Amino acid sequence: MNPEPRPAAAARTVGALALASIVTFALLGCSQPSPAPTGSTRADSNSITEIPPSPAATATGAESSAPWAAPADASARTAAAGLPMLSSEGTELHIHSHLVVTIDGKFVALPADIGIDVAKQRISPLHTHDSSGIVHVESPVASTFTLGQFFTEWDVALDATRIGGYSTTGGHSLTAFVDGVKFSGNPASIVFANHQNIDIVYGPADETAAPSAPFAWPDGY
Repeated sequence: MNPEPRPAAAARTVGALALASIVTFALLGCSQPSPAPTGSTRADSNSITEIPPSPAATATGAESSAPWAAPADASARTAAAGLPMLSSEGTELHIHSHLVVTIDGKFVALPADIGIDVAKQRISPLHTHDSSGIVHVESPVASTFTLGQFFTEWDVALDATRIGGYSTTGGHSLTAFVDGVKFSGNPASIVFANHQNIDIVYGPADETAAPSAPFAWPDGY
């Protein structure tokens, strides 16, 4: 496998099983997104032919305080999100979104390796490679992927009234923005799109929530 080049700060390759039970898993990196899917269902090496869209506008996960680490069992959390684990990143749908989470005015970094099981050498079609905030959607088939699925993989609760252990009770609010525009529905129902800017802002209800500045996409994305 000859992966396409990607920015040096995020470069990774897919390793193979090493001898004597020593496993090396260096993740395949991303390059520019593929063209919009045409409805075909080309499968990768796992012969995945369909990934049903998530019907639930919610995310199941821990109700704990930030920061939130990547879960210890990525495969279990990916299964909880209703997604498969793949042996390599898919190429039929290849897009990137940027997510910013702010709790009481403080930025909460996304951890690397959400949706990636290093020990088992498996990767979800929805994942992170680093803490840049870039969410990668790299699927072997065309499908719909939601913010709720991602937060379930992250093991962080999310719905219209809660993010993690933070509730809208007690004079607080939870506001979502998509490309700088306030999102009126449940944030877990947001569908990922290419070069999309998503903000989740939690804070006092008497303060006006605002989105972050548009993300400056690195070359190769």
